[in-house]
Amino acid sequence: MEKKVLITAIALTVLLSSCSNPGVFFSVWRGNNAFAGGDYQTANTEYLASLDKEIFEDYISYNLANVYYALGEGEAASEEWKKAAFTGNLELMFRIMYNRGLYEFQSGNYETAFNSFRKALEINPESYDAKINLEYSLRRMNAGANSTEGSAAGAQDSGNGEISGEIMRVLEFIKQKDAGLWTANEEKSMSTEGRDW
Repeated sequence: MEKKVLITAIALTVLLSSCSNPGVFFSVWRGNNAFAGGDYQTANTEYLASLDKEIFEDYISYNLANVYYALGEGEAASEEWKKAAFTGNLELMFRIMYNRGLYEFQSGNYETAFNSFRKALEINPESYDAKINLEYSLRRMNAGANSTEGSAAGAQDSGNGEISGEIMRVLEFIKQKDAGLWTANEEKSMSTEGRDW
């Protein structure tokens, strides 16, 4: 029994000494657990404490932004997402753009939401949630443009044609990418169906 405890203690010592700053790791871990449990104030405190160490600032700012967003502090969340956007990690950048798109959509800024979802899809073109939200944003943008055109008594905005053309090109691009993915998956599944072993 003592041997197992000794081995565990040595393993923990080696693991913790290899970390550049284990305090940041544990603080972020406690923040993540608090966030998952809905204790946003504790998560906020833990993330702010770990942000002072100036290590992994992009990830911590992203987590802090999510806490602010969950607390209904959209502007503060947006500022933290902007800080985190200087990351080199594509997965983190995708999540930042996706979450910013959600915030902008809920705020009624449909064009900004559309642009955020489009950037997210440029990073990860296979995200169905981002595709769906991009389309929702497009529908809201078009609904707003149609109501504006109707109330303007025939007055036309020269910018609408360009935006609609760009939007249609983006949707066509996504459609083509999806068609390629579905075709590739079909070919893959068809080639394995013939095996009977």
